[in-house]
Amino acid sequence: METVQADFKQAMRRLAATVAIVTSGTADDWTGMAATAVTSVATDPPTLLVAVNRNASLSPVLKQEGRFCVNLLAERHAEIVGIFSGQKKGRERFEVGDWIAAGNGLPILNDAVASLVCVVSATMEVATHTIFIGEVTEVYCHPTIDPLLWVDGRMACTGALPA
Repeated sequence: METVQADFKQAMRRLAATVAIVTSGTADDWTGMAATAVTSVATDPPTLLVAVNRNASLSPVLKQEGRFCVNLLAERHAEIVGIFSGQKKGRERFEVGDWIAAGNGLPILNDAVASLVCVVSATMEVATHTIFIGEVTEVYCHPTIDPLLWVDGRMACTGALPA
């Protein structure tokens, strides 16, 4: 089993993914974390899946709020990744970047490649994580497509792609 776990980790390092900041909370209680365990589930209705470690500060807030925003990062957001991965805590994480409050108070990165506001429709506990299924209620897209990718344990840039 130990070999399978090590091999699994190595294989997943090869699965490139756009780095996202998943946020929740309102007003002074904003919280968020960097994540790559985000994927679309369906288009009708538009639905996302986010896996959050139950030890992450985001987990209890997300469970209480029942809503979240997935902010897909661009190359210009590289410094935000470390901040939301533990360099800063709580509301201090939102001091870097152009964060605004959505109509419902959720924190949205104003110049993200895309921001998807979701309402939790289901949860599932798996190992150390909670899987949150969110129905997308609002989408914001930036005109420049330059996703910040995570592969082999580090950031990789793609350059701007045609819209």
